[in-house]
Amino acid sequence: MEYPKPNMHDRCNGFMGGARQFMTGAGLPVFLLTVTLLYEAFLLAVLFAPDGTGPWNRFAVEFKVWCFDYNPATGGIEWMAVWVMFLEPIFVTGIVLAIWRKGLGKLLRPQGWIEYWRALSAGTVTAVAVLVGMVSIGLPAEGDETVFPFPGERIRTQIKPPHFELTDHMGNPARLADLRGRVVLITGVYAHCTASCPMILLETRDLVDSLPQSALDHLIILAISLDPKGDSAEIMGQVANAYNFTYPEFRYLNGDADTMRSLLRSFNFSPTFNERTQQIDHANLFILVDIDGHIAYRFNLDPRHSSWIREAVMQLTREARQREGLRLSALEETHSF
Repeated sequence: MEYPKPNMHDRCNGFMGGARQFMTGAGLPVFLLTVTLLYEAFLLAVLFAPDGTGPWNRFAVEFKVWCFDYNPATGGIEWMAVWVMFLEPIFVTGIVLAIWRKGLGKLLRPQGWIEYWRALSAGTVTAVAVLVGMVSIGLPAEGDETVFPFPGERIRTQIKPPHFELTDHMGNPARLADLRGRVVLITGVYAHCTASCPMILLETRDLVDSLPQSALDHLIILAISLDPKGDSAEIMGQVANAYNFTYPEFRYLNGDADTMRSLLRSFNFSPTFNERTQQIDHANLFILVDIDGHIAYRFNLDPRHSSWIREAVMQLTREARQREGLRLSALEETHSF
């Protein structure tokens, strides 16, 4: 006995019926709930993955650095960013569940989930495909030290830095306004730091050693204390000497606690005492101020930024030499009359 084959009209009706059931029943909530649960599980796995050299560990560190402002050296993390990323999909899914609540009654019984196995499977496949794609794209290769070309003017800013008047480690006043016409590299450290501060100082030392004298003649380095109470002038001087920095090309600055707290917040160093590590968590920043007194570039301790910092310093000090050359030419022309 032969059964009639379904025609195109019947197939369309079947498809439309399935789509209608998906949209009006519990299909869509099941799909979104499945995707959300797998996504949240993925975020938890990333968040609590230990630092290491394995593929997953490297991806997790890279993900946390870019999305949560994670500092591998200190363990510091921007928890507000974590909560936002966790709660956004839950909020959206909650709205959908509230709108489709009438169709969710079936899900209170195991048979209801079986009935919507297609939506459950589709959600699982979709979430897994997206997450695997994220890991594949974002996984840094082991030992990968790829350095992208310095973007230069494309990322340059003209932000006005906060005014400050502090005291350096030699007891002399230090004002950013007095350095107009010089390129100023600003960073933040504190003497008793055992995590990222030594790395910042070594990075700065390596930068100085790599620059030609023509650039060094137009560069001033200011290290702002992240621990105003703990960094005495004597201790700051010891730090400067330990890394072979010369004065006044390198100046370690400090001030009263209230002034420093406001200044560090303005520069976005955001120092916070970590009870667990007994260290001060902070942003690892290198801020470059150009000869006109504007913040031109901001970099961090990412190894990929090392060459960028040097190229930015070379660019800005070249501008300083050109400005100085024009000024000298103008003076010579004036005296020639």
